[in-house]
Amino acid sequence: MMAGDGESYKAIAGAWIHVGAHLEGGVTLEPGAVVGPDVHIGRGCHLGAHSVVYGPTVLGEGNRLYPGAVLGGPPQDVGYRGEPTRLEIGDRNVFREGVTISRGSPKSHGLTRIGSDNYFMANSHVGHDSVVEDCCILANAALVAGHCHLERGVNMAGGTAIVQFTTMGKYSFLGGLAGARQDVEPFLIYDRVTGDSNAAALGVNRVALRRAGFPEESILHLREAYKVLYIRKCRKLEEVWKLLEQKGALSSEVRELLEFVRRKQAGRFGRQLDRA
Repeated sequence: MMAGDGESYKAIAGAWIHVGAHLEGGVTLEPGAVVGPDVHIGRGCHLGAHSVVYGPTVLGEGNRLYPGAVLGGPPQDVGYRGEPTRLEIGDRNVFREGVTISRGSPKSHGLTRIGSDNYFMANSHVGHDSVVEDCCILANAALVAGHCHLERGVNMAGGTAIVQFTTMGKYSFLGGLAGARQDVEPFLIYDRVTGDSNAAALGVNRVALRRAGFPEESILHLREAYKVLYIRKCRKLEEVWKLLEQKGALSSEVRELLEFVRRKQAGRFGRQLDRA
């Protein structure tokens, strides 16, 4: 509850709800939870003790906030001057203790977007203007800077961090305590190399792909593409494309990987243009 604004909040089940907020049916409120103005909470959400949702923010259905989670706070940008920006969240996400997700900033689209079925473990953070698609996992203390894009199925292990404007491709994995200063290709495992916290490609993320239902043939084709790109270090994509075509390994997943690499090579500092 903001100082001097007590009349704008109502106490419900020990929580404080702004009169300008809208809660659909079946929302559970634990004591100390705060819902600010211009917030829409979808059906079946659960707001844990002392969790906070600032607006403008929209939560879909079935989201669960654990104690101390703060969603929709203003962007952590020294140039922010209170302009109206938004946070939009899909369905069935889990936000564990101490998770923070910022609204967008006027420097971009003014919008931070979170999809559905994501799991944000304790003290993880998503910065302003970022996009997290569906079925992603951010382990404890994983840090996503502003203007980043996590595609479907991304997995960031504990203590990882990616710099601003970084894209992690679908079903990619970033190993514990590693960082990424450039885009992370889809379907691959990135992890630390001895003596360097900046992650490098170490193989195909076979476990995640099998769990997601990718056929074994597609995984084999991706492994062949990985060998050509990162073991043989053939960086001319035209040659890579022809070689994989000759091997019969140009599956749709391999084509997606090669297109991602093309954008990465064309982008500044190994980071493709914001596609959010």
